[in-house]
Amino acid sequence: MFHLNKILAFLLIISLAACVSTQTSFTTSNDEDEDIGLGGTGLIASTGSGIGGTGIVGEVTGFGSIFVNGIEIEYDNKTPFTVNGIAADYQQLVIGNVLEVLTTDAQPHTNARIINVRHEVIGDVEFVNPKTHSFTVQGQTITSIHKNNKLPAVGDRIAVSGFRISTTHIQATHTSPAGNMRDLLRTHMALPFSKQASRWIVQAQVNNKQLKVHFNNHEQLIPIPQKSVVPGKQSDIKIMHLLKSGATQVTLDRMINAAKLPRGQSTEKLLRQPNNMQRNRPMNIMNGSQNMQHRGVH
Repeated sequence: MFHLNKILAFLLIISLAACVSTQTSFTTSNDEDEDIGLGGTGLIASTGSGIGGTGIVGEVTGFGSIFVNGIEIEYDNKTPFTVNGIAADYQQLVIGNVLEVLTTDAQPHTNARIINVRHEVIGDVEFVNPKTHSFTVQGQTITSIHKNNKLPAVGDRIAVSGFRISTTHIQATHTSPAGNMRDLLRTHMALPFSKQASRWIVQAQVNNKQLKVHFNNHEQLIPIPQKSVVPGKQSDIKIMHLLKSGATQVTLDRMINAAKLPRGQSTEKLLRQPNNMQRNRPMNIMNGSQNMQHRGVH
């Protein structure tokens, strides 16, 4: 009996040690490595259960890799890169670019599967109004979110990243010389990656308490809660989480508070990448545009 009690006591000690070890493995985990990709949005990333990827549409606010809608998105020089759906050599992304990114989240980090620079309008500057700090391209009035941006001159050929405020007004987040890019004018907010994504985190203008989107060639008006819209504010650009609810329909899951989201660093730095990915040394965006091949526009 004495030997039996010793054996039972020994087994009890082993069992307690195993419990302590198990608890420790959870409490000492690295918070950064456990961040499953969608950052301060409060959203849970896909675990590979077949619901598809996430489409992200928004302005680049910082680096480390790139921050869009508060989400840090990793990429390398093998990530497919396009400008308005046209394949381009890998290029430098700048703060203010509006991107469409298809991501995969079934791992500890949010990785880009596709990165597309999305311009709202490309063409020649037709008119400049210094008093309102605005200019006109293809009949569209362009105002800048950043008032310290230098105005272009009449005749300049430029590409404008930004958000459509109305049928004739675009609020620019970044402008750059267009080089030999073809003319472009987006007339609506189309959700990209319709066959590959099941949800989207989009930055877009809300008008009359509604978000107008095009999904699988169908227009849809999505009601936006009144409390999230500022009454009388002309520009009400919000970040919204949308879910696919049918072949041609999406629904609003939640509004995301942009003020609480991380924005990244103001300059690009070489940082740790998942799976030992090495950052590509980017080239100038206009040099890359010389080698484009047409793939169509999203």
